[in-house]
This record gives sequence, structure tokens and C-alpha cells, in this order.
Amino acid sequence: MRFSIGFSIPGLVSTGLLTAFSLAAATTGKPAKVVDPVPPKTGIKTPGVQIPFAQLKPEATMETPDKPGWLYFAQAGPASNLYTPAADKVLKFDLRAGAKATDPLTVKAVDPIAVKKPCGGAVSAFASLWVPSCGDGSLLRLDSRSAKVKATIQTGALDMRGSIVASPDSVWLIADNRQTIVRIDPDQDAVVAELRVPPGCGNMIFAETSLWLTCPEQNKVLRINPVTNLIDKRIEVGAKPVALASGQGSIWVLCGKEGKLDRIDPKTDKVAKSIDLSVPDVNGAMAFGEGALWVTMTGFPLTRVDISEVDKERVAQQFWGEGGGGILTSAGALYLSNLNNGTVTRIDPKLVLATLAE
Repeated sequence: MRFSIGFSIPGLVSTGLLTAFSLAAATTGKPAKVVDPVPPKTGIKTPGVQIPFAQLKPEATMETPDKPGWLYFAQAGPASNLYTPAADKVLKFDLRAGAKATDPLTVKAVDPIAVKKPCGGAVSAFASLWVPSCGDGSLLRLDSRSAKVKATIQTGALDMRGSIVASPDSVWLIADNRQTIVRIDPDQDAVVAELRVPPGCGNMIFAETSLWLTCPEQNKVLRINPVTNLIDKRIEVGAKPVALASGQGSIWVLCGKEGKLDRIDPKTDKVAKSIDLSVPDVNGAMAFGEGALWVTMTGFPLTRVDISEVDKERVAQQFWGEGGGGILTSAGALYLSNLNNGTVTRIDPKLVLATLAE
């Protein structure tokens, strides 16, 4: 199952040398009991919700040369790969597990992909990996298996994050200082349509038959019709929408000014519910999967929102501590990037549920 994610940080690589980074294999056992002496003043104060992030022991930690502002997960054949950006390249990590069920997780770095100033994330579609190059003002289409360049599509000046998505028949990319969305036909490897959007609009996903786009300066989410290439709806949401995710028939919006989540019902194009995270003036990212909505924010690397009952969604756990960056989900795993120390960690979502407040 594929989940749409978005972030804008708002909004989950060097040469092919192993010396460019190191891999730390995870050890097994119960999480160490670590308590930070200075708990945060913000966040959910309901007893049992806030938990020190240090109590979560990752399955694996990957160190990258740069601070990974975005993450992307893709599968080509039997291999599962994680992509993160670095200077003029994209790092690719092989995430295949050991041969036996008892073997520890294997996190293997493979040959990096040369991309001049990679930006805006990546997307896997049409038997290819698509990566924007801000250095060349182009979109690279790479073979999913060999990572060799199949096509280079000139799109103009690029400088954005969380800005590339795929629909059933196209790839969509924000270009021209976030004022133009270009639509690329994968059969022609060419731009076939353009759409102007308000300045400052950035984070984008495709879900529920539409393209969705955050506009922080207008406090709106735009719904774009892929049939007409026009904006269908301008939906009022909380102040400073910075990230999007889709799941369970809804569009989720992280509103950074007040630190709230808005749930948009795509049937009515209205906010059906708001969930208070109690973390104001924040940027972050979201991912939907493994039975929950997951949020990462600076100072609160991981928040789990229980979505098991419609209209009764609530913050079930909020882990505080160092970190916050990009987030994505795959089968049986969460991947978190830390913009402070340039690491990516893999965490077992079952361990998250089993970790309780003291």
C-alpha cells in the first residue's frame, strides 16, 4: 500500500565512498531508561502522552554528510531503498533485512546518484525515480534499478521542498520560485501544462483524485483538478499550513502558527476537525501509515495521532527531545531525519506503541 506524504521544512545521496558516512548497526534489547531533566513547556499536558524521545531505541541509524531535509522510500524488485539528499548527489541506502528472521537489520549504502543540488524531494513512478536538480534547473528521470539517467527535462529555476508528486498519468513539479506548477507527461518526457499559483505556496501531494497544495501566506489549501489543470477550491485552514498528508479518506494539514492539525473532508472541501498539538510557531512534516498519523516537529521528533475512530482522532503519544525533520513510513518501519545532526533513524512502530510514559 502506498501512502502520500508531504512536508515543508515545511514536508524521507556523496561519492561512492564508504568514508563519506558511517553506518551504526542497532543493538537489540529493551530501550534504555533515559529521562531528560528539562521537559518542554509546550506540547500536550494530558498525563501519559508526553514521553522522552530518548526512550525509543532505533533499529538502525544512518549518518549522512549533510542534514537530510527530505526522505523518500521506493521499492525496485526485491530491494527497498531510502533516498536522502547531499551536496550534488543523492544517497541511496539498501534497506533489505538479513537472510534469516533472527538476523539484524542490514542498512547498506550503495552507489550514490550524481544530481547537482538535489531539491524538492523525489518520487517513484512510471518505472522511474524522478529527482529535481536545482543546480541545473531540470528534472532528472532515473531508471529505478540502475539509477542511470533516462531523460533530462528542463523546467526552469527550482528551489523548493516537498514539491514533486505523481498522479496516475503525470508528474507534477513546483518551479519558478514556487509560482508555477508544471505537469510532465512521462510518455513524452516533456512539460505539457503549466499552472500559476500564489507566491509562497509549497508543499504538495496527490490524493483523492486531486492535487493539494499548501499556501502559508494565505492560510489556505488549494485543490487542483488534474482534468482541467485549474484550481477548483481554496480551502480556509489554520494559520500557516506547512505540511500535508493523506489517509483514511481525508487530507491532513499541519498548521504551524498555532500548532494544530486540520482534517479536510474531500467530499465537502471543508475542515471537519482540528486537533491541538500545543506546539505553536513550528515547522514540521507528516506521514500516514502503520495505523496512525505521524508528525515530526522541532523539539518533538515524533507524535502519534490515533485515527482509529472517525471524529475522535486524538494525540496518543508525543515524544519530546532533540530532533525533528523529515518522516515517512514503510511496512513495519518509521524513518525519521534529524536536521540537527544529519542522521536518519529507523524505528519500529510497535516499539513506539509499547513505550509508555513513566
